[in-house]
Amino acid sequence: MPVEADYCIIGGGAVGVLTAYYIYRGDPGARIAVFYRSKEAAEIVANSRGVWVEVEGGRYHVPVEPYVSGYDSVICNYIINAVKAVDLPGTIGFMKKLRRGREPVLSLQNGFGSLEAVEEAFPDHCVAGGVVYFSGERVNYNYVRHNGGNGLVVGGRRGLCLELEGLVETLRKGGCDARLVSDIDFYRWLKLALNSVVNPLTAIARARNKIVLLDSARPLVEAILDEVVEAASVYGVKLDKNLLVKHVLAGAGNTRENYSSMAQDIMRGRKTEVDYINGYIARILESRGKKLNLNRLITMIVHMIEDYYGEESHG
Repeated sequence: MPVEADYCIIGGGAVGVLTAYYIYRGDPGARIAVFYRSKEAAEIVANSRGVWVEVEGGRYHVPVEPYVSGYDSVICNYIINAVKAVDLPGTIGFMKKLRRGREPVLSLQNGFGSLEAVEEAFPDHCVAGGVVYFSGERVNYNYVRHNGGNGLVVGGRRGLCLELEGLVETLRKGGCDARLVSDIDFYRWLKLALNSVVNPLTAIARARNKIVLLDSARPLVEAILDEVVEAASVYGVKLDKNLLVKHVLAGAGNTRENYSSMAQDIMRGRKTEVDYINGYIARILESRGKKLNLNRLITMIVHMIEDYYGEESHG
């Protein structure tokens, strides 16, 4: 018999677990299914009867139900995909098996390309993207440390996705500053600006987010954002560079002790989302004839570091 779950979260990394934490705090009786890539991870979470989340010095137990990704005998009211952008294509088929009816789908990846892929896979109904402004670090499969922020902007690109109102309200009750908007793209550009600076600079330096606040980092911050503004203008999105600088520095300051997801991926010898962030900006500029641009150079540098540490981690 299929298992019934109120919320299905694909991906048990920091974003997925912190989302489960907010949901549980907002709806303690909810059944939350979390799908892990490995059997080992699912077993560790099962043995601890859920996950632990460290927030501001306190430790909170979240009783999630772990499954190995691919197990599709679950009926979900909401489907939340929290895997990295680079891993999302491999989960599309699984999502189709989970989505038996017209359940709303929320995609929480960084950058551009992932939401578009989910929309293409589910053209008929509510598909939304989530711009995440909370950060964390997975210490173990069953332990995540919250490192700052609590914001989440949720919205589709086809109009207001009212089917997600219940999820957004639950997140709010759980302490997440969540809100539902009618068009997510503007907020995606704001987050892209933040990610295009914080993620690669911390990944290259293997440093916490506070490295972006150094005076010596400021010329790089401004040069990257100049290109973000130029790329956004191609799609008719007007961004103010000075306001973007303030937005990026505030974001880095609010999560100053966090290692960005890209930095964590580099340190674990994993592929990063750089192609969906800096690579996306580079491709737009290249389509306009700007073949040599800073975001392309940054993308190449991150790929070089990926290859080096990926080889080291595999012996």
